[in-house]
Amino acid sequence: MNILMIDNHDSFTYNLVHYMEDSASDIEVIVTKPEALYGGMMEELDISGIVISPGPSHPSDRPEVIDFINDAWGTVPILGICLGHQMLWHMAGGTVGRGARPIHGHVSAAIHDGGWMFGDIPSPFNVARYHSLVAEGEVPPGFEVSAWTGDGVVMAIRHKEHDIAGLQYHPEAILSEHGKKQLESFIRTVMEGGHHVRTHEIQKK
Repeated sequence: MNILMIDNHDSFTYNLVHYMEDSASDIEVIVTKPEALYGGMMEELDISGIVISPGPSHPSDRPEVIDFINDAWGTVPILGICLGHQMLWHMAGGTVGRGARPIHGHVSAAIHDGGWMFGDIPSPFNVARYHSLVAEGEVPPGFEVSAWTGDGVVMAIRHKEHDIAGLQYHPEAILSEHGKKQLESFIRTVMEGGHHVRTHEIQKK
């Protein structure tokens, strides 16, 4: 089963790849840069899920990624991390602006709602943050905030109908608690064809 990793030129991308490939023996993560995306790629490579990596810049600076995700919207599970999370918010009509201060390598306590991507993870739990931009303002149509900090910064979002989620923090960072468990939750959803499946744990063969 193939998962497409859109690498927004970020040094954390291959940490994510290794975490995900270690989670299940029949998962292959195909890595591509934004400029290498093309129409028909999903079908040609038999993609069952998409991860949008962290990276520099504002979501609006990645129109090729936005166009690609728009075409895939609602057809396969999608997970956005850091920039990828902000991109989902931006695409849905939300505002992405500068936070009160840049956050790089800072650990925050995230409070969550216990829904998809969180399950039995304790709340709050510690997450590692590396970002200057934040999702702000009104929650865009179709989405709900699923995790946040004590001072109200959005840490995770989830679509109400589709298997689409965003994490502002880095689950692959060693300072993030339960990060691998969250990535496994996404992979389970991909493997079961969507619909927020949480019915079994992945077993490495």
